[in-house]
Amino acid sequence: MNTDSPTIPNFIIGGTEKSGTTSVFVYLSQHPEVCASSKKETDFFRGELSGDPAIDHANYASFFTRCTSSTPIVMEASPGYLSEAATVAPRMAKVIPAVKLLFVLRNPVDRLYSAFCFHAARLNIRADISFEAYVDKCLAYERDPSLLASLGVDEWYLKTMGVGRYADSLQPFYALFPDANIRVMFFDELKADVQEFMNSVSRFLDIDATYWSSYEFQKENVTFSVANDRLHKLALAVNDRTESILRRRPGLKRALVGIYKRLNRAREGYEPMSQDVQRTVDSYYAPHLADLEALIGRPVPDAWRQSTSHS
Repeated sequence: MNTDSPTIPNFIIGGTEKSGTTSVFVYLSQHPEVCASSKKETDFFRGELSGDPAIDHANYASFFTRCTSSTPIVMEASPGYLSEAATVAPRMAKVIPAVKLLFVLRNPVDRLYSAFCFHAARLNIRADISFEAYVDKCLAYERDPSLLASLGVDEWYLKTMGVGRYADSLQPFYALFPDANIRVMFFDELKADVQEFMNSVSRFLDIDATYWSSYEFQKENVTFSVANDRLHKLALAVNDRTESILRRRPGLKRALVGIYKRLNRAREGYEPMSQDVQRTVDSYYAPHLADLEALIGRPVPDAWRQSTSHS
């Protein structure tokens, strides 16, 4: 990094949504060789650049004012970058062409359902829209985007289904960044052995992997349904306003989330999807798995090719 200019990242967790990116971000943010953005999802490259490199550099650096160029890894995590790869990748290549990128991919069927439940819990999708109806709306939007106004769901959430065609989403990054700077991993690996997952990430970043041998891993950002919507709206507003403070104090945030869950959690996780809608989304994603394997040079987990449980 240039020591004469404000610090900007050399590492980004670029996706995907509901694949453990918050947990990985929190774990890394506590590593002594890593400095994290004050806000996890800066979403900087989802907005237009100014066209002036100095201004863009300074604007991006505003999220990293507590980081210095002496820190080996400066990072952020914006899972939405993968969703908008066609516009994000070229913008990113202009500002940070040497950045390293991590993409954590989840079984696209599970990811879609988890994303739906997450956004429904955050009140971004109306409570009267079932998952089956949501899938129908996503497919209708893909067939004819002019239907947007009649579907009753914001465009961002209608595009969520298409992001699971991972090869299409990743291709713009592979076209603009060296293969050696891109690491694709699987949520299945994170769940199966979180320490080895973080060891692998550490080797990719060339930081000390022995740090994880005594680290206490805890899940972050677990989806749960709420008992009181009004209280949840208030909690979401407080969380958004205090994120820059709580990101630096993960222990405090976990304690506060624990208290809130005891007050307003109806249940953790979500109900299984129906077999009919599972067949629909299975058939939607199945043709794209081979494309992903060819792009990244490794097979997808066996479970992706099987009917999965959503308990």
